[in-house]
Amino acid sequence: MSIKKFAFSFLVFSFFFGNSSTNAQDEQVEKKNNPTYVLVNLSYSFQTPKGDMSNRYGRNNSAGLGLDYLTSENWIFGTQVDYLFGTMVKEDVLASLRNQNGDLIGNNRSIANIRLTERGWNANVLFGKLIPFKKEKRLFGIRATVGVGILQHKIRIQQDPASLVPQTTGDYRTGYDRMSNGFAFTEFIGIQKISSNRTINFILGVELVQGFTKSRREWDYDKMTKDQNNYIDLLIGGKLTWTIPFEIGAEGEDLFY
Repeated sequence: MSIKKFAFSFLVFSFFFGNSSTNAQDEQVEKKNNPTYVLVNLSYSFQTPKGDMSNRYGRNNSAGLGLDYLTSENWIFGTQVDYLFGTMVKEDVLASLRNQNGDLIGNNRSIANIRLTERGWNANVLFGKLIPFKKEKRLFGIRATVGVGILQHKIRIQQDPASLVPQTTGDYRTGYDRMSNGFAFTEFIGIQKISSNRTINFILGVELVQGFTKSRREWDYDKMTKDQNNYIDLLIGGKLTWTIPFEIGAEGEDLFY
C-alpha cells in the first residue's frame, strides 16, 4: 500500500470514528443534563360534583398520594390515589326512619345524633407530558395528564354510640350507604415547578373526573328495591400538590435527592 492510500484510509477512518465518538459523548452529556426523576406527590383538592353525583353530594375535599416517573424527554408515567371526604349529603337515606318531627329515635328512646357524610376514593394510572416554558429549565412548565381507573363513593352514617338506631347498625348499614363505583377517566392540566435547588416543588392546576358508576348494594332498605341505574358522576376542582423529586443518576444505578 502506498503512503498516499494509507494516509487517505487513515483520514477516512479517523473521520467516521471521531464523529461516532463525538456523537456518543454528546449523547452522554445530554443524558447527564436531562436526568430522569421519580416524583413522590402529596396532594389536596377542593372539588365540586356535577352530573348525577351532584344530586347526592355537595362540595367535597380530597387528599392524595401519587408516584410519577419523569423521563429525560419529560414524558410522565404514574399512579395516583385520592381519598374523598365531605360533609354535604343532599340525599336523606334515613328519611323512612324519621318520625313526624323529622327525628330519629335511638335504642335508649332518646333522639339519636346522626350525621351523614361522604366518603370515597379515586385511583388511577396516568400518562402525560411536561412542556417546559424554557428549554434550559425543563422542570418548569405546563403539565398535562390523562388517567384511567376506578371511582367509588358512599354515604357514611355517623352516630353517637349512646343512642344507636338499630336499623343502621351492623349489616343493615349497607342498605342505606348507596355505595357506588365504576370505571373513571381523570384529566389534569396545570403548572409544575421543580426548582434547581429542590426547595420549591409544586404542581397546581385543574382536575376533571368522569365516573361511570352503578350501585354495588343488593338492596336499598329505604326504597325497598335494588338500584339498577347507571350513573355519570363528575368532579371538577383545583388541585395543589407538593412533590418530592428523586433524581436518577445518568448510569441509572444511583439515586440522589
